[in-house]
Amino acid sequence: MFNFKKNHYAALIALSVLGTTQAQAALTLTADGVALGFTLSEFVSTNPGYDGCCSGPFGIAMDAASGHVMVNVAGSGTRYVFNDVDNQTLADAITSVPSSTFTGGYATAGGKAYGPFFQMAADGSVDHVLTGVTTSGYLGMWGNPVNGHIIATSGSGLIDIDPLADGGAGSFRVINSGVFGDGVSVSPDGTTAYVASGNISAYDIATGAFITSYSPGFGFGVDGTGVITSHDALNGSIIANMNSGDIVLIDPVSGNSTLIASGGTRGDYTAPDVLNGTLFLAAADGVYRLSCGIDCGIGVPPPPIPEPETYAMLLAGLGLIGFSVYRRKQHTETAV
Repeated sequence: MFNFKKNHYAALIALSVLGTTQAQAALTLTADGVALGFTLSEFVSTNPGYDGCCSGPFGIAMDAASGHVMVNVAGSGTRYVFNDVDNQTLADAITSVPSSTFTGGYATAGGKAYGPFFQMAADGSVDHVLTGVTTSGYLGMWGNPVNGHIIATSGSGLIDIDPLADGGAGSFRVINSGVFGDGVSVSPDGTTAYVASGNISAYDIATGAFITSYSPGFGFGVDGTGVITSHDALNGSIIANMNSGDIVLIDPVSGNSTLIASGGTRGDYTAPDVLNGTLFLAAADGVYRLSCGIDCGIGVPPPPIPEPETYAMLLAGLGLIGFSVYRRKQHTETAV
């Protein structure tokens, strides 16, 4: 399988050193993106001014217990660890370690950060290798939010990894031996894998069966994706991070696409912030953060909807509080 990222890595880094990079672009929400309630911010600037492949960040994952975010910057061969706040630079990194994962994806599964195929400690170092996963990593990875498994492309095709099997050595099964796509994401209900392969192809994780495909409709080169969970019309919609520097929203029912952000540098993988439901977007110049608003998450299970009884109890409680305040006020005025 031809791998553009890996085969052109050295040549593209050399071009960067020679100063052949383009001027820095700015990823910006479109009017449609704003109207739909999205917000966009920069998480970390890693390579300002760079607009190509493959010097910028690729793998992104979170250690949920510490809240640390691991970002692999391919051009420097370094994995940086950041706090989960916006507007950072490499100088703000908590720590950093050497990395040989280059353009490989990362995943957050069961609250832990993983690379191909190892678990990371909170400081970004390798905690242990998944020795039971005896196939090679390929490109994309994503944590199944339901069972803590990892869905990844590999030398054996699309695979399902149980990282806790055999005392942490891990095990895997082949979902579909013919799938060697790029970026991978998993539906929040844990049943469907979305694999970037020109367009976006959906596969049943249990059976490996092809379900359907989606075309972004804007830009070119979809790599990273993420699925929205919400209590409104956006539920089930797919986010696509494009090599063209565009972010596209895809309706999974109609297949219609909406351009929600544009003007960025080369986009690649995505990763969920499992603590707040936002989506990290890797780009050539850094990592951005996309939010779909209140009561909405991207790549994580949906926020709970209060039961009708809860609403009733809340309203009743507010009524009692108001009545109590009124009674105290009346008592005070009468005493005076």
